[in-house]
Amino acid sequence: MIKVIGMKEQRSVAHLNEAAFTLIEVLLALSILSVVICLVTPAFEIMLNKQDTNASLQIMEWEVFCSQFKKEIRMSNKAEVVSNRLILTKATETVIYEKYESNLRRRVNSTGHEIVLQNVSSYTFTLLKNAVKLTAKDDHGKEYTVIAYFFGNGGNGT
Repeated sequence: MIKVIGMKEQRSVAHLNEAAFTLIEVLLALSILSVVICLVTPAFEIMLNKQDTNASLQIMEWEVFCSQFKKEIRMSNKAEVVSNRLILTKATETVIYEKYESNLRRRVNSTGHEIVLQNVSSYTFTLLKNAVKLTAKDDHGKEYTVIAYFFGNGGNGT
């Protein structure tokens, strides 16, 4: 067969339909796109609201610390503040709360290294009658206060 240059080749209708998108393919592509958009949108919200998440984590960390701190004070026989360190005496243990870099740490018998609060810029321990007051300030300038009471005959040696 000889082809003539310049003449258009005739295409059948069936051949044109095979190369085009069908309605089902378009609907499938749109559904996949909508699922991807639905999954990506909350991820962007989480990334953009990271500060709110950090703030709520700090509040939870503070609440856990307060409950543990109060329990430790209740179980102590004596408390004293020396060089801005809280020293608690129990029956056989000495527990020290002190600053370590930007953290507040807890040590038992001058060993160990348990971080109990993170991102602490400053703090003060104050002995009250039958209680210990802790005022801590985080790196963002927010101030937290907790008062833990002793049971029994008092914790400050009286």
